[in-house]
Amino acid sequence: MSRLPLLLLYLCLAACAPYPRDAHDSSERAREAFRVGLSHDPPHVIASDARPRGNEVELIEALAADRELRVEWVVGNHDALMQALLDHRLHLVAGGHTDASPWRDVSWSRTYRLPDARGRPANRRLALPPGENAWQLSVDRFLHERTAPQ
Repeated sequence: MSRLPLLLLYLCLAACAPYPRDAHDSSERAREAFRVGLSHDPPHVIASDARPRGNEVELIEALAADRELRVEWVVGNHDALMQALLDHRLHLVAGGHTDASPWRDVSWSRTYRLPDARGRPANRRLALPPGENAWQLSVDRFLHERTAPQ
C-alpha cells in the first residue's frame, strides 16, 4: 500500500498549525511580564518621574489592560533599549519613533496619531521585536481599534 496518502494527510495537518506565529514566543512571554522600553520623548513619553506618563504611555497601559498584561517599564537610553528589543528582552519600545527612524532591523507597528505638545496630530509608531508576527498582529489590531487613522 502506498504511503503517499498518509504523507499528504500529514502535510495538510502540519499546514493547519496556528498562524501567525512568534519566533521567540513574545505573545506568551508578555503574559508573564509585558516588558516595555521607554525613551524620554515629551509629551508622548515622560520618563523622568518614578511613574512614566504621557499619551503614548496611556496608550500602552490601555493595550496592557485590554490584553490583561502586567507592564514592566524599562526606562533607558534609546540605543540600549532598541538593542534589548532586537535581543527579544523587550516586547516594545516607545518614544521618539517616526517614519524617519534609522532603525531598520526592528519591526514597526502601524502608524497612528497622537496629539503633540501643541495639540496637533503627530504620526507615531512603536518599535516591536522582529519575527514576532502574532505579537505584531495583536498590537496592530489594538492600535487600529483605538487610535485615529493616519
